[in-house]
Amino acid sequence: MTAGGRVPAGGPVPAGGPVPLDLAALRSELASSPAADRLQPLGLGRVIDGPGALDQLAAAVAQFPGSRDGVVVLAAATPMSMSGRDLRSAVEATLGRRFRLGWVTLRPASGRQLHADEATVAAAVAAASGAGCVVTVGSGTITDIGKAAARPGIPLITVQTAASVNGYADPFSVLLRRGVKRTTPTRWPDTLAIDPEILSAAPPELNRAGVGDLMAMFTASADWYLASAIGSAPSRPDPAARGSVPGPPTAGADPPYSTEVAGISRAHGERLLALAAGLDSDPGRLAELARILTLSGIAMGVAGSTAPASGMEHAVSHLLEMAAAARGDHASFHGTHVGVASVVAAATWAHVRRRIAGGALSRAAGLPDPDATRDHITQAFAPIDPTGAMAAECFSDYAAKLRRLASSPDPLAGLRAAWPEHDVVLDQLLIEPDDLARALLSAGLPVRFRDLPEPVSDADARWAVASCMLMRQRLSVADLAGLIGGWQDSDIDEVLADAETAAAGAAAAGAAAGGAAAAAADAAAAAATGATGAAAGAAMDADAARVAAADADAGADAGADAGGGRP
Repeated sequence: MTAGGRVPAGGPVPAGGPVPLDLAALRSELASSPAADRLQPLGLGRVIDGPGALDQLAAAVAQFPGSRDGVVVLAAATPMSMSGRDLRSAVEATLGRRFRLGWVTLRPASGRQLHADEATVAAAVAAASGAGCVVTVGSGTITDIGKAAARPGIPLITVQTAASVNGYADPFSVLLRRGVKRTTPTRWPDTLAIDPEILSAAPPELNRAGVGDLMAMFTASADWYLASAIGSAPSRPDPAARGSVPGPPTAGADPPYSTEVAGISRAHGERLLALAAGLDSDPGRLAELARILTLSGIAMGVAGSTAPASGMEHAVSHLLEMAAAARGDHASFHGTHVGVASVVAAATWAHVRRRIAGGALSRAAGLPDPDATRDHITQAFAPIDPTGAMAAECFSDYAAKLRRLASSPDPLAGLRAAWPEHDVVLDQLLIEPDDLARALLSAGLPVRFRDLPEPVSDADARWAVASCMLMRQRLSVADLAGLIGGWQDSDIDEVLADAETAAAGAAAAGAAAGGAAAAAADAAAAAATGATGAAAGAAMDADAARVAAADADAGADAGADAGGGRP
């Protein structure tokens, strides 16, 4: 992997075969890694990946003897299909011949979108009670609900219906608690079925959201490394060593940074950037995207935390989604939010590194006052939750982060001691905001909050960016910005302006590339016209009328070719 993993977005997919998905090989690699004794077991039992995966569903269910007691399928009300067939009918036909089947449709308790809130999860738990096997068919939200509903000992099989998020393959569920999105340990699926026919039938914008979700790898991995470097994780990374350095465990903190775990998905960063363009028209690219999403989920699972794939960009996305849910509004897809927020997170990293280059680490860390922070959080969340429950939930997590940071006389000592070396590692993990923006545009994704399918106002976007570190105890680059005095109103405005510049630059580059392609097509058409005219002239006699007619025909053909060649 080159520094930063930079590959021109939308270029040809690098040679070297498809992204591998071999659980046995991955288990072996993790078992022999320096961090093996600190990793969680890879609990995903099996991945059925490839054409005809759905046809193997009944056999997969039959592997679990308890399935004879009945199979419960959890699904959303959204119609789904594959190759022109109704997906529900296909699943019922596959399983109904061999098992007593109950199909449970989960519907939103209120509003237009299904959420993994307390009421919905409770309904799913009741529906799954007594089942010999639980099968989820649907979105990431349905999968999260299923992982919370299928109790330990009950087999869980997940049928992935879109390449939209990495949550199909991890042991966590993002659940709403008092209106706040909380990543909650639940369980691994026993089996994950990924059928390209089902993925290809998903709405294209849902599959594109998977690209956005994965763009977090270019910022979240740096946030994870940062947490260890400043000592809020149980170990501090040695920039010269592989793996992580043992340290005392810290309850609720980020897990130790591991090069091997971060690399499970980050190693495919160049591939992701190249796959982004042409995703809608190439089933092969879509299948590879699904594999990278699966690897990203596995990385989170073995780390015991979402830290490898969820940093500042996810906190911003969560806040926007929480605000929409609180208002009863429809929100854009999670991964689409994350993609835009990744550009902002990358701009925040660039801002912080500039501040540090200017000497910001030479000053003492500025720890927030807990009482002032409580008031700040209360004010920040009051517009969307006047009851104060959301603010209280967020402060309970944020206060734990403050306590960890305050427990050290100098929370930035670990970062300050070896910043040049840490900066080299960060340069390998991060990419520039404009590189991210170009990749998103090449995939047909927005790069500004106001350009989302469900537009976010500039005021709401600024609120989410400014408040993102306040919602959870995990540490991100926004926390570092605050510690070095670089998260004042003017700093936030600067970061948002830099993100806007990156978005505008990516759009201009895309337009220029499109213009260059059109010019090349025009030039080729003109050359073809000239060649046609010359050949016609050599073959004709002196009949002027025939020459004129042939020239007219050649010009018409060239015009059609040029029009067809334009993007």
